[in-house]
Amino acid sequence: MQSEHWHQGIELNYLIKGKDLRFALEGKTYHFNSGDIWLVNRRKIHSSSGKEENWEYESLIIDDDFLLSQYPTSINWNLDLLGKNGTENKTAYKKLEKEIIELGKLCHKPLTDARRFMVLSHLSFT
Repeated sequence: MQSEHWHQGIELNYLIKGKDLRFALEGKTYHFNSGDIWLVNRRKIHSSSGKEENWEYESLIIDDDFLLSQYPTSINWNLDLLGKNGTENKTAYKKLEKEIIELGKLCHKPLTDARRFMVLSHLSFT
């Protein structure tokens, strides 16, 4: 599905529909299913594959310049989120899932100035 690549920013992924999406990250393979959210830290080599080809997912790459301008200490972040079974804070996970779904709905419609504002309101880091 996706050959090996990396990004300057942090990547946030959410598998809406599908099962057994194999995600290779720095040489280790993870298996994700519907409802899984996972993060890829900056400049980490990753790829995805699997038998199923009709996955439905959202993927957001957080621009590094933007993130650093808002949170200078984020340069030292090493985020660890690899699916719903790998998190202890289920409430925060559900809140993040809800935000991703809402962002996806907004981003799949024609982008107007009002919709841009709504997208930005979901990206506040408070």
